[in-house]
Parts: sequence; C-alpha cells; structure tokens
Amino acid sequence: MRWGVITIHIKIGGVRTLDVENWQTIPDDRQQLVEIIGGVAVQDFGHIEEGDKISCNATLTAAGWETVKGYWDNRILVSVEDESGRVFPNMRVVVKSYSYVQQFARYYKVSFEFWRV
Repeated sequence: MRWGVITIHIKIGGVRTLDVENWQTIPDDRQQLVEIIGGVAVQDFGHIEEGDKISCNATLTAAGWETVKGYWDNRILVSVEDESGRVFPNMRVVVKSYSYVQQFARYYKVSFEFWRV
C-alpha cells in the first residue's frame, strides 16, 4: 500500500473483494470463571493465537465468489490480506452466509470467518 492511497477491500487467496465491513478478530482466550462453594476460581489455559478467528462481511463479483466458494468447498488454505496490507497465511475460509446484492444479481454479499490452522 502506498502512503495516501485508501483501500476498501481485502484479498482472499487470489480474489480481491469490492468492499469489506465489520472486520474483527475474535481471540481464543481460554480462561473461564469457575464457581466453587464459597467463592470462585479462574481456570486459565492462556490465549491460543492459532485459535483466533477473523470475521467480516465482504462484497464479491460472481467470478470472485466462485473462486472463494471453491476454497471453502475444497477446504483450501489461503492467505488473507487485510485493508492495512497485513497478510495472514494459511487461513481456512468459512462461509457463514451469502446472498445476492439487491438489484445486482452478479454480485454477492458474503459473511466470512477465517481460521488460523
């Protein structure tokens, strides 16, 4: 990314999205509060970075959707590049939902999760 150039997309494998919304990381924090008689205790197995998930919604062309759908259907691990240019290698693509973009049947709105493996 060049300084001053604003990008509004991500890259999933070889597919560049048209936009991205709600990009967020869901950390795999393995601690929990355990209720015991007379109090509480914390069971803590740490933060497991490999278990972190990234979720977002993105718009793709029909051709882009077919390629990404192939990654998902065939469980192909791909690199995912975020808006800042940070690359997350070997991510599993998980499609949570998809639909046509209203009035534009050749474009898809897809809800994704990306898992580190």
